[in-house]
Amino acid sequence: MVENTRPRDTIDIHLSPDDLSASPISSRTSASQHFYGPTCPDYALNVGQLKLRRDDGPGLPLQQRQLQLASIHDEDASDDSDATDTQNTHFSVSPRTIDKGDPAMLLTFRSVMSLQEAIQLLYVYQEVVGDLHPVVDIDALVMQTRSWYADAGAGVWDVLASSTGAASYELLLILNLCLAIALRADSKPTNSNTESLLRDSFQDALNAKLAAPANSIKHATIIFLKGWYDFFQEMPRSAWRMCGIAGRMLMELGLHNAEVFKHTLKTEVERTEACTLVSSIVILDRQWSYATGLPTHFHETSFSSFSTSSVKNPYLKAMLSFVLISDRFSEPISKAAKGEGYNDESAFELMTFQIEQWRKKAVGNYSVAQYQTWQTNPSTRPPTWAILLNLRAESVRSQLLKPFFFSELDIEITKNHVRPATERVYDIIHVLHTLDTTTDIYRKQHPYYQHILACTSGLAFLLVAFIKQNRATMLPSLAPDLVESLAGSFTMAVTLTNKYTNKSRSARRLWKRLIEMRQNLLSLGILKEAGLGSLEDLANTAESVRRASMAQPVTEGLQPYTEYSPPFINPSVPGGYGMVDPTISDTEMQIGWEDSLRLQWPIGDVNHMFSESIF
Repeated sequence: MVENTRPRDTIDIHLSPDDLSASPISSRTSASQHFYGPTCPDYALNVGQLKLRRDDGPGLPLQQRQLQLASIHDEDASDDSDATDTQNTHFSVSPRTIDKGDPAMLLTFRSVMSLQEAIQLLYVYQEVVGDLHPVVDIDALVMQTRSWYADAGAGVWDVLASSTGAASYELLLILNLCLAIALRADSKPTNSNTESLLRDSFQDALNAKLAAPANSIKHATIIFLKGWYDFFQEMPRSAWRMCGIAGRMLMELGLHNAEVFKHTLKTEVERTEACTLVSSIVILDRQWSYATGLPTHFHETSFSSFSTSSVKNPYLKAMLSFVLISDRFSEPISKAAKGEGYNDESAFELMTFQIEQWRKKAVGNYSVAQYQTWQTNPSTRPPTWAILLNLRAESVRSQLLKPFFFSELDIEITKNHVRPATERVYDIIHVLHTLDTTTDIYRKQHPYYQHILACTSGLAFLLVAFIKQNRATMLPSLAPDLVESLAGSFTMAVTLTNKYTNKSRSARRLWKRLIEMRQNLLSLGILKEAGLGSLEDLANTAESVRRASMAQPVTEGLQPYTEYSPPFINPSVPGGYGMVDPTISDTEMQIGWEDSLRLQWPIGDVNHMFSESIF
């Protein structure tokens, strides 16, 4: 067997360190360049010009690197430079003239909020988006925001009218989007009017950016942030679409090509910025594709230019590694959805082990095992990114259980998964419930966790449907603790959903489904009519309801989970619980711990890293 010698930390093609100084292509910024592939007429024209500009005579042939860089077209004689000469012609308007707007409109934020409020909102944005996907330098943006508030006179217009006006204009638009995302995430009643005024001020500029040809990484960042804004407005299809457009804009700039990537981005700062944006786009393309059930925009060779070693954010690192192994987790549910039977216990156990290995590598010593103590002892609460990764692993585990309940071919095998499914549902919903009652994380990042709640509720619905269909054999043998767990899960799900029905369409949709669920639970005797009253009364009293076993201390050395449920306890932490300072070394994260996961995988083709999968 021939060993693959490709660098482990590179998605496809590792950038070579060769000097490009000999290239005849001028070193312009991406704002003045277009990318053209070899099939485009401009590519052949560029190669021809390169040959013609050399000294007369046969000379040496064009090097491969020069041929590749012929894909970059410098706008020496662009439509813009000809615009003044063609005013009286019938030529179409230059695409760049579309991207025009009034900078004064983008400064509306100064009249609807104070500097202190703006900075607070920027830190809210950082908390809900930036800590996970650092595509915006929040410290630099805060400093720039201070200057915009301090310079309320002509100085601002001087800056916008200068040679850096385009960059300032884009930065203003980025600021407005960050503020709008934060207002939506903070979801205070007073935010609604402010958000509306802010949105009206930047909507035209944003639409112009969507219609204009890509001119910079910041341009793609703006569209990516528009996707985030749509995500927080519970418009996942639009968010998915914006993510695709942002990625295509980077391709317009040629950043999917390794040589163009290095030639265009001269500094390490620029390359890191681009790699962070590409990583976020690849990850969210998968997540939002999965959330909407729509195809992904990008596949494993879409961005062959960037190296994962430049990604330092722990959440991005973990999710990029998950992309490499995630296809295996979608296979069972895809087969079950087609009506194919699914009873491969060995594959299920292997996938359960696989996702646990990923979780341990991703979060290190951070655990959510002590979620019951978060209110009394906040120091036991892991950072938000670690909580989200733990819950994402749990969500994948719940997805792996669903195919057993889709199929009606082998009831006995499905029965074996009733307990692990019940405990999985309870554990996830209990963590979400605790997160909401003890922190503001659930409220501010509601779209993330609402999706996890909906996915988990889906498993609960399948579980209850199975019990109902086989009530004659299931109900007599259903252990009391499982009945209690199902009732407790339902109660906490109702509490969470009811709390956000006034501000969340997805919560309202789930609420309607829970009404139907309640009737079935009552008919099965899992919920007791006495004392429950109406669904509204249940929601008001749900805070005090919890499984009796959760109030009992855990015996030293014992884990209150089945073999299917290892995730909330990390044995590397003394006593099996708690949180210590994580020690996720850069070496371990970069030199292919994700590859070790892939090598442990014996089934299927592991090469398709970016095809549709489960998040």
